[in-house]
Amino acid sequence: MYLVVGKQRTRYLVQVGQVDVIVQAAVDYIRDKTPIYVGDFVDLNLESLQIIKIHERTNFLVRPPVANIDQVLIVMSLVEPDFSLLLVEKFLAYANFARVKPVIILTKKDKITDEQTLNEVRLLLETLNIEFHFVSNFDMADLAPVKTLITGKKTALMGQTGVGKSTLINSLFPDFAREVGEYSQKLGRGRHTTKEIIMLKTDLGYIVDTPGFSSFELPMIKNELAENYPGFAPYIGKCYFNDCLHLSEHKCAVKLAVKNKQLSENSYENYAKISLEISDKREDY
Repeated sequence: MYLVVGKQRTRYLVQVGQVDVIVQAAVDYIRDKTPIYVGDFVDLNLESLQIIKIHERTNFLVRPPVANIDQVLIVMSLVEPDFSLLLVEKFLAYANFARVKPVIILTKKDKITDEQTLNEVRLLLETLNIEFHFVSNFDMADLAPVKTLITGKKTALMGQTGVGKSTLINSLFPDFAREVGEYSQKLGRGRHTTKEIIMLKTDLGYIVDTPGFSSFELPMIKNELAENYPGFAPYIGKCYFNDCLHLSEHKCAVKLAVKNKQLSENSYENYAKISLEISDKREDY
């Protein structure tokens, strides 16, 4: 059994002992368009250099496409691009849906000159009961808890273009020298630098660097969003209707929690907005 550590188009990089070997999928997998993710455990035909079996996954993310990870670091910047609670909650809902532990890493702390901005973001995230860390990539004290987080684990990074995913990796592990882009204020987005998905083996654990993106569509339907939205867990199963979407239904435990200020009104408004973006039912089967 071998670990897939990289992918580019139709070729895969597989760790064989201490060496990474370029292989391709067996013909049946190519014909059936069977997805193979970075993080997959596979069997190989070492003579033909083909993947002949994909072992069952413990979990997987569709975007970024990566499997069998222990946690996902949702990397968000405080500025350039500006912090977005809506996007954070989108990522958290997706991580909950995929059954992957999420942790939020907030970068570019060194570019914030007033403590009020940090406090405002801190208060927003504390209402979600999620672990988060502010980091400056130039401050080893900020990076220490991140090193503890990734020790002995397989960790994927997820985030917009320009938030500093590759910079974070370079700060933690300078030997990798991942290419770093710059945020364009004119375009309002970052420049793509990571073009492939690659699992980097470090002396602490595995880190999966992934391409950033300027928009993110959830691969979920409305009832899945309702069940997995951050902060909703204590109220699931307590609504009058078993299939409650927490929108227009009566006797909704989530809406009652918002009314009683147990849930953030901003967070609930984000939920309602995201719910409008996704389908009522799955269309692919």
